[in-house]
Amino acid sequence: MSLYMLIAFSLLCAGAYYICPRRLRWFLLLAASYAFYAVSGARALPFILLTTLSTWAGALLIGRTGERSRAALKAGKGTLSPEEKKALKAAAKRRQRVLLVLTLVLNFGVLAALKYSGPVLTLFGAQPLGWVLPLGISFYTFQSMGYLIDVYSGKTAAEKNPLRFALFVSFFPQLIQGPIARYDQLAAQLAEPHEFDLTGIERGLLLMLWGFFKKKVIADRALPLVAAVFDAPEGFGGAVTALAVLAYSLQQYADFSGGIDLVTGIAQLFSIQLAPNFRRPYFAVSLGDFWRRWHISLGAWMRDYVFYPFALTRPVSRLSKAVKGVFGAGFARALPAALGNILVFLLVGLWHGATANYVLWGLYNGVILAASALLEPAFHRFGERHAALVKSSGFHVLRVLRTFLIVNIGWYFDRCTRAADAFSMLARTVLGWNGAQLDAALLTSLGVSPRDMGILLLGTALIFAVSLAQERGAQVRSWLLERPLPVRWALLLTFILFILGTLVTGATGADGFMYAVF
Repeated sequence: MSLYMLIAFSLLCAGAYYICPRRLRWFLLLAASYAFYAVSGARALPFILLTTLSTWAGALLIGRTGERSRAALKAGKGTLSPEEKKALKAAAKRRQRVLLVLTLVLNFGVLAALKYSGPVLTLFGAQPLGWVLPLGISFYTFQSMGYLIDVYSGKTAAEKNPLRFALFVSFFPQLIQGPIARYDQLAAQLAEPHEFDLTGIERGLLLMLWGFFKKKVIADRALPLVAAVFDAPEGFGGAVTALAVLAYSLQQYADFSGGIDLVTGIAQLFSIQLAPNFRRPYFAVSLGDFWRRWHISLGAWMRDYVFYPFALTRPVSRLSKAVKGVFGAGFARALPAALGNILVFLLVGLWHGATANYVLWGLYNGVILAASALLEPAFHRFGERHAALVKSSGFHVLRVLRTFLIVNIGWYFDRCTRAADAFSMLARTVLGWNGAQLDAALLTSLGVSPRDMGILLLGTALIFAVSLAQERGAQVRSWLLERPLPVRWALLLTFILFILGTLVTGATGADGFMYAVF
């Protein structure tokens, strides 16, 4: 489904939602979500149905096992010995653990087979099966497995209605590229028959317009330059390479954050608030801060279901105790976090793809974060000794620029199709600048004319200004909606005319979102 069809579909669904009987509104959302998914690729329907039904059944059985155990303990109160109670609880927990593991293996196994069978078969010289990744499979798999783990741990009660659970898994805006929602945050909102709220709908439409601008005016305009340089990097010097990396940084930011704005705005048409997923990452002062701002829901999922469970395992605790006497207490305390960061980003790299460049990209980020965790005591001492410097605005800007540089070095590995290309492009950026190559004729041949470059610079300046205002606490949409009607419409019409006059059309591969098939 194209971006324009998505917007039209969303507006039609929103209209139908508010004229639908209140008790059926959640069911309309479910029907709309499956209709959207079928139009986007009917062959993908069995996969989302498999995830939905297996997770619903697995969580329900886990919940009922716990209920039966508690009922047996209650019935045997006063007659069961402490050993019998302990054995009863342990047996119930074993059954729950088996159900959890089977459901996790099934669903992550399907995801792994679809994502990695091609590279693995190619590695062994076999013909890839040609499977196409279903839309949003990683997002709905991670979301469903998070719910399953929460039921197992007792944080969430199992949903008994399979259709309501199906809506939680398939709610169509988030299928495009997240966010990865938590059951306790989203399920009740989906079930509630929301009333028409003009102010909320206006805010949603404004956010949709802002996301559309980022995607169609900025991200799609930067795409040809990025593709031309990264797909054939041998003929370009360091100056063109550096420009392509910056263009990729801009493209990815505008595509991903624009998509998040768009789907968040669509959800707001139904008075549904999706979890924040993007918070001005290029204002981050460290790599850790950057990843807490970029794809927030994926980071939170990895933190809760991978990082903490791994860091708190007995082997990691034993290793931490073992190194305490050699490297000191501070190092020992930081070691679980360091190892956890390496594991998390190795998995995130593999989530992007089972190729060497993604593995190196994940390890690059993980190792830097691990080093930061281990060096945290030294950073703290530096801050205490130079408190005035650390609190200065100049030092803050320096930290932001340093983080921007670190992130952009990582983008070489993220975008290159081969790890060797990433290393050669990095080498040319440092050692083979060749600034004379960077001229208007070359950029035009790469798909970015002087007019396009001017639009990119103007659009980037606008995004920066809005982001800076938000970073300082301004509520930009609220400010706009509070303006007098003539001023508000003058600003909106100017912005809409700017979008229409600079819209990118016909760029190969530009219609979909970058993260839609992850």
